[in-house]
Formats: sequence, structure tokens, C-alpha cells
Amino acid sequence: MNASNWIGLLGAIGALITAAFAAIHGQRVDNRAANKDQQQLEAYIMDQVKQDNQQLRDDRESDRKKFADELNELSAKLTALGVKKDAMENELNQQIALKVRENEQLKQRNAGLERENQEYRDRYGEL
Repeated sequence: MNASNWIGLLGAIGALITAAFAAIHGQRVDNRAANKDQQQLEAYIMDQVKQDNQQLRDDRESDRKKFADELNELSAKLTALGVKKDAMENELNQQIALKVRENEQLKQRNAGLERENQEYRDRYGEL
């Protein structure tokens, strides 16, 4: 083999090595770009998930506050109704007590009239 064949062979080997290193370098650049794209996509997805979760938390807190306000309003209404019921119950109890006293007085008066009537019958006889 002469020198020009050796030079051609060495040039071919050099070109092959250069091509291999270029392919390896290209693969590494592609891998880094793919990793960077994947990390950006993951970061975007995480941001979206965080935003959605925060929105859900805000909505839940808003609903909780709304329900708490409605519960307080309902409790106030029930308390007012309870006070009104107690007032009505007290008034009815007073009316019942008054009627019971009137009834007792009427019973005493009737008893007195019965005695007076009996005395009259005893004294003058029946009509």
C-alpha cells in the first residue's frame, strides 16, 4: 500500500470518527432539548394544576362561608320564632290561668247560690 492509500484510509477513518462524534453530539443536543421541553411541559401542567386547585379551594371556601351565613341567618330566624313561641305560650298560659281563676270563682258563686237556693227551699218549700 502506498502512502496515498494510507492517507485516504486515514481520512476515511477520520471522517467516520467525525461522523460518529457528530451523531453522538446531535443525539445529546436532541436529548437536552427534549428534556428541556418535557420540563417546561411539566412545569406548565403543575402551574395549571395549582391554579385549578386554588380555584377549587376558593370556591369551596366561598361555599362554606355562604352556608355558614345562611346557617346563622336561619339560626337567628329560629331563635326569633322561639322567642315568639315563648311569648305566645306565656300569653296563653296567662289566659288559661285567668280562666281557671274565673272558673273557680264561678264554682264558688254557684255553690253559694246553691246553698242560698237550698235554704230558700228549706224555708219556703218547692214551687
